[in-house]
Amino acid sequence: MLNNGVFIPSVDGKDIYLATHYISDEDSEYTLKLKNGQYNLRKFINKLDYSLDLIELEDIYRRKLRRNDFAFKIKKHFYTTNIINVTFKYAVKEWNQMNKNTFVKYGYDYRELVFDDCIATNRDGEIVGVQVANRIINTDIDLPYCFKFAEITLKDGTTQAQIVKRKELKTLMTNAQLREYLYKNGFKCDGIEYCRLKRSPGSARVGKCLFANEPLFKPLLRFSSGGVEFKDGQDVDLAAYEGSIALTSSSIIDTITIKPENILLVDDYDSVFTEDVIKTYNVEGQLKTEEATCEISNSIWDGQSLMDVSLFGEYEEYGMVLLRNLMFKSCCFNCNIQQWFKDNNITQISQLNGKTRATDIKDIKLITTPNSIKYLKFSTFDEWLDYIYPSFGVVKHDKKTHFFGGRLVQTHYQLINTLQLSKDEVRELLEPSLQFAQLLRDNPAVVRYYIKYPDIDEMDIVNKPLLDKNEVVYNLMCVNDNFTQTKYYQEFLTDLLRSYYKNLKNGHIYVNGNYSTLLGNPIEMLQQAIGTFKGNSQIGIGNIHSTRFEYNKTILGSRSPHISMSNVWLPYNTENRLIDCYFNLTPEIVCINSIGENTLQRLSGAD
Repeated sequence: MLNNGVFIPSVDGKDIYLATHYISDEDSEYTLKLKNGQYNLRKFINKLDYSLDLIELEDIYRRKLRRNDFAFKIKKHFYTTNIINVTFKYAVKEWNQMNKNTFVKYGYDYRELVFDDCIATNRDGEIVGVQVANRIINTDIDLPYCFKFAEITLKDGTTQAQIVKRKELKTLMTNAQLREYLYKNGFKCDGIEYCRLKRSPGSARVGKCLFANEPLFKPLLRFSSGGVEFKDGQDVDLAAYEGSIALTSSSIIDTITIKPENILLVDDYDSVFTEDVIKTYNVEGQLKTEEATCEISNSIWDGQSLMDVSLFGEYEEYGMVLLRNLMFKSCCFNCNIQQWFKDNNITQISQLNGKTRATDIKDIKLITTPNSIKYLKFSTFDEWLDYIYPSFGVVKHDKKTHFFGGRLVQTHYQLINTLQLSKDEVRELLEPSLQFAQLLRDNPAVVRYYIKYPDIDEMDIVNKPLLDKNEVVYNLMCVNDNFTQTKYYQEFLTDLLRSYYKNLKNGHIYVNGNYSTLLGNPIEMLQQAIGTFKGNSQIGIGNIHSTRFEYNKTILGSRSPHISMSNVWLPYNTENRLIDCYFNLTPEIVCINSIGENTLQRLSGAD
């Protein structure tokens, strides 16, 4: 039902605190409703994506409350108040700004105030509301200390009296104090008690946090944490824990069923070696850079797993899927695990080099490492298997670029700047793009191809609504080639070329290539599973394996996002029949080596 996610309210902690501390009503609470009793949908600006958490949340709601109204639908969107996103952008002041021009004294409800000549008072005649930047007639009143009257010159040259803020308003509760208060006490909204649940994925930097309807809070937290509990006073890596329990909140597109007995846990491997590098380090607060010989350590299978093709199901055509589960995050590559076991005469579980619950070798379908299972930082592998969700969430899979059937990729200005090209080299790099611009100008068929216009048989021109100018052009080009002789088409083409040239100026140049997902030392990971890995590289130092590019050629690789000059890499693409035999990779997967080679740090972690 909620495969497209559900909208949830987003409220600032300051507004919640103010709403629960009105002088006139000790039992006041925050409300998401308008005066007519309907929900104010303008507050529902955040979306709880389709995720393992959302699937579990719906199930918990039905089981705990025995109701089916977890979300309500208005038009084509679903909304729920069972989860509220709370931000902490503002502190609580003695006078709080409620909108662009209005300030209200702490303890008073803005909605209950009546303003007359920019002033609102309580029953005792005390000023509790002030409107600034508006014309005021009566200036013979005593304003609160933080406001004053001023003669303001308007754009037309006339002047008028206004109230202006005199100085910074006194803070009663800082953002940090507000956060601590709500984390400990929760809050009440429209009769529902809310408790702090977890941060939302990717929200640590901005401090957003999710609060849940109290009956749903403990079951969902138990699901997200896998029963991990901490004793009072116990040292905990809180940042790692919060990040780990948020993994089940990640947006997914589908689920894949993987049984606990399908999983084999093998040890990670760190390749340690020395290399001559340009080292930057801190000396008494100053950065110093010099040549040095440093010890490098690469975790060669960090964040990756191998998954048998039989588990991929409808994703069998792809080379990888990014999976989520209970404190689990891994890029799982399409592999013929059972064929590897068969070819290496592995017929018994006892021959494996790892931990598993499987009793039959045919059950092993997923090979992973501790780096992918964040749960192991807090508990054991067996307990993780007890608590994992039966379905693993599919976050994404590899895909072609959107440009020219996946044959080309766009560069970006960071990469162009890193290459330090001469004017002649830039001219050479741009030449194919400029030639294509000329083709766009001269040939309507190229325009039709460039905008990915479908064949006439695929169109439903009569029934499909025309939403904008582009769609009008697309449809008319399909109906009649003579349309390209009209002024309307020429204006469209001018706009198209202007946008194309603007992209070129921004460094977005089409080149032969793609975005490739890195697969580190794949054969070595299979060897690790059966205990034959001895620390030697099968691919070889300086080599990669990619079916996208010609073999026995040097390839220019660039990390994306591109954050350093070191993110440019020149590996040698080689044929590797062993990888092709045991892996079902697409042109969007590139196999790399990080054994005895400083690949990962050069690519800023390659994550």
